Amino acid sequence: MAKHRRPYQSPFAPLLTDQRFAFATQLAQQAGIDPSQVLFAYLQLMATVATNGQTATVSQQREIDRRFQQFLDDAAE
Repeated sequence: MAKHRRPYQSPFAPLLTDQRFAFATQLAQQAGIDPSQVLFAYLQLMATVATNGQTATVSQQREIDRRFQQFLDDAAE
C-alpha cells in the first residue's frame, strides 16, 4: 500500500488570507504583543527567506514557520 502524504500546510497560512488581521490578533494576544508586530514579523521573514518575489518552496515555508514560531515564543517570554 502506498503512503499518501498531505502537502505541507503552514500553521500560519491564515496570515496570507483575508482573515489575516483576526489571526494576527489571536497570535498577538497569546504572545502579549501588538497585532501589527505579528504581521510585520511574518512579512519580514517571508521577504527574507523566500527570495526574488517567488512563492516559498516547502523547505523555505518550513523555515519561515520555524523562525516565526521562535519569534512568537521569544515575545511571550
